[in-house]
Amino acid sequence: MQPAWGGPTTPGAPSAPAPFPPPNPNPYAQQPQPGPYGAYPPPGQPFGAPPHPIPPAGAPGGKRTAVIIGAAVAVLLAAGGGVWALTSGGGGPDGPQAHHSASPAPKESTGGDSGGTAAPRDGEDDPNEGRRAGEAKVLVNQNGPQVERAGSAVPGVWAFGDYVVKTVQEKVIAYSTSDGKEKWTIALPKRVCAAPANVTDDGKVVVAYDSGEKDSCGNYAMLDLKEGKKGWDKPIPKSGGFAKSFIGLDMALSGNAVGAAWFGGSGMVRVSDGEPIPTPGLEAGCSVDGFAGGKAMLRSWQCVSDSTSHIEKLDTSTGKPVWTYDGRKGLMTKKIYSTEPAVVSLASEDKKSGGVIALKDGKERSVIDLGKEAYTPTCGMSIMGHDLGGCQGVAASDSTLYLPTGGENSYSDGNEIHAFDLDTGKRKWASKKTKPELMPIRAEGDKVFAYQRPSYDKAGAVVSVGPDGEPKAVLQAPQATLQAENRFFGAKYLYEGDRLVIATTRLSGSGSEGGEEKLLLVLGKG
Repeated sequence: MQPAWGGPTTPGAPSAPAPFPPPNPNPYAQQPQPGPYGAYPPPGQPFGAPPHPIPPAGAPGGKRTAVIIGAAVAVLLAAGGGVWALTSGGGGPDGPQAHHSASPAPKESTGGDSGGTAAPRDGEDDPNEGRRAGEAKVLVNQNGPQVERAGSAVPGVWAFGDYVVKTVQEKVIAYSTSDGKEKWTIALPKRVCAAPANVTDDGKVVVAYDSGEKDSCGNYAMLDLKEGKKGWDKPIPKSGGFAKSFIGLDMALSGNAVGAAWFGGSGMVRVSDGEPIPTPGLEAGCSVDGFAGGKAMLRSWQCVSDSTSHIEKLDTSTGKPVWTYDGRKGLMTKKIYSTEPAVVSLASEDKKSGGVIALKDGKERSVIDLGKEAYTPTCGMSIMGHDLGGCQGVAASDSTLYLPTGGENSYSDGNEIHAFDLDTGKRKWASKKTKPELMPIRAEGDKVFAYQRPSYDKAGAVVSVGPDGEPKAVLQAPQATLQAENRFFGAKYLYEGDRLVIATTRLSGSGSEGGEEKLLLVLGKG
């Protein structure tokens, strides 16, 4: 028997929310197009704060468009009798700082010629000179190049061995963390337009670059990051009845496979040779939402006759499903926070119902109980919504999901990180409230590493937080990099091998020869 409605809705929310439906036994039901990213709240509780971009313009980290999970409409879970709530903010990369201009630069240059390394440029102070006790060392300090088009995307950054590798327009450049200098450059015929977040264990990755036709991200190239060489180079295999270009293409890598989805098509290829990997066929009227990679390859798909997304774990050698989750009727995959363990964010098209769930072997492991709190993972902008694995500010271990709280005043008031048990969905512990706010970037054992954003007068840091809830600094950025941390138009954060990598994802076009805009900053112990 379906339970009666619970709890009052948040003020301003619709008074008659629809119940959260039970899992759909039929994989082909009915389905709308994916909208902005969402995540949901908890069983038995009305939602938290309304969506709001954070922090204000001019604050460190810029105007972040975030996914806010919490407080909008209370919705009952038919299966399990809990109430879920959902608020969805838009998705976008970290926005420009107040000092950035949107006007395009007069010319385009690429690579490291606008440069900077760990060593100072003429007229610039050495960021390592006068480094205080306990501060990290600047390993790479690279300025952004001039670009013709404001907001130019520069996707792709990887930490591999002693290198940090960054795409820069039509080049891919490796910087050594020992001296900050360029070690090799791979030139491509056109601009890199899409790249996965991961590389293979032996340092290979596949990127997509422009084919020369308008709005066509139509070629793949395999790059060997260990050798600094380009391998195979092929047109992307077309799939989908009406796909004549590759608009909105987003990529994911797992094992020896790269999956990509775009407007009107999708497919997987082998990293080793670029040959197609067959993926499960879909009925007419069905399409792929996107892929998410890492430890596993997940694919989400939906049909126009079914308001439900279905999620598959694919064997990266054969393309065959290892398991399939047939979803809850009326809910679509908005984001995949983790592939192994599988943790996904679902929402209805009108964003009035949804939630965050953990999956295991194609079945629901738990529903994450988010309560009234607002949570703000930061999800990058994806033109057609295919970048399912593109969220930052969320981390997961085998047993625990970590989410940051947030809201209108999270930058000024600080925030917390909450740890959720993936077997029960219940909150295990909360960190101490910390200013400036924390952003989870990596889970390890029973703790999570988080980037603490810089304040107006103090550089950022990497902290670890465990069950005692006390943030402990493990890498303090030097005070000399305070301005550099704030000069990213949009940023990707990695914490690998005790190195903090901050890399731009988009160039504003406002950089000058002096380098107001940053391309890459790498900090480490030393």
